Amino acid sequence: MSQLSEPNGVRTVIFDISGTTLDFGSRGPVVAFVKLFARHGVAITEAEARGPMGTHKKDHIWTVLSDPFVAERWLRANGAAPTREDLDRLYAEFTPLQMEVLKRHCDVIPGVPEVVRQLRARGIKIANTTGFDTGMMVDLVRLAGEGGYTPDLWVCPDLVGKGRPAPWMAFYAAQKLNLYPMSAFVKVGDTLADVEEAHAAGMWAVSVLRHGNEIGLSRQDLDQLSPADLEDRMSRARARLAAKGPHYIIASTADLIPVVDDITARLARGERP
Repeated sequence: MSQLSEPNGVRTVIFDISGTTLDFGSRGPVVAFVKLFARHGVAITEAEARGPMGTHKKDHIWTVLSDPFVAERWLRANGAAPTREDLDRLYAEFTPLQMEVLKRHCDVIPGVPEVVRQLRARGIKIANTTGFDTGMMVDLVRLAGEGGYTPDLWVCPDLVGKGRPAPWMAFYAAQKLNLYPMSAFVKVGDTLADVEEAHAAGMWAVSVLRHGNEIGLSRQDLDQLSPADLEDRMSRARARLAAKGPHYIIASTADLIPVVDDITARLARGERP
């Protein structure tokens, strides 16, 4: 029997992982990308590593390689412009590297376990979509559970054939959870690709700022900022995310519950994403 009733509120929240539920500042993927390129004599900046964040990691690597400045460095270091064969080799190297790095970047972001508890008290299911393939997730899933974060479903791009901004992971989650319509789903993430995924799937899009990719600082580094510097970084991150048109922008995942309640009220009035 399906889980559809007349839309009476939010039925599922789909979270991103790094920078949204785990890994304050989304540090793990950046460390892995910088190390990967360094192995091949190419120095990339954190900003270059972060640019395509949220997409499938193979797509992410190719986007970085395709940047003219990075491609020029690759040419100087390796004697030829980057090719798709280089991409395949890099991705094969990246998988074990990312798995090793993620073991040190699986901290559960403050407030997330309480948000999960409150969502479950409302009968709302919890899923994750990500840019990580399933093989990268073994230790992450275990460590997330030990830290107090256990969603109902993890969904990776290799399960559906394509990552964000395509909506297939969200549709897969809906099918597996046997819940619809997509207008009763909320996507919470910290990247531009998360917003694009939400729009493509017909979900409500919620962007988080403080611990996400657009600011990209560890909790300790963030706490050391002056109030003026913090506000400046928050404002610039908010502007970048707002350009993609999320329905809500919040400081932290810990601030999600009032947004979910507001969306439930909007659904009751007949509004849709």
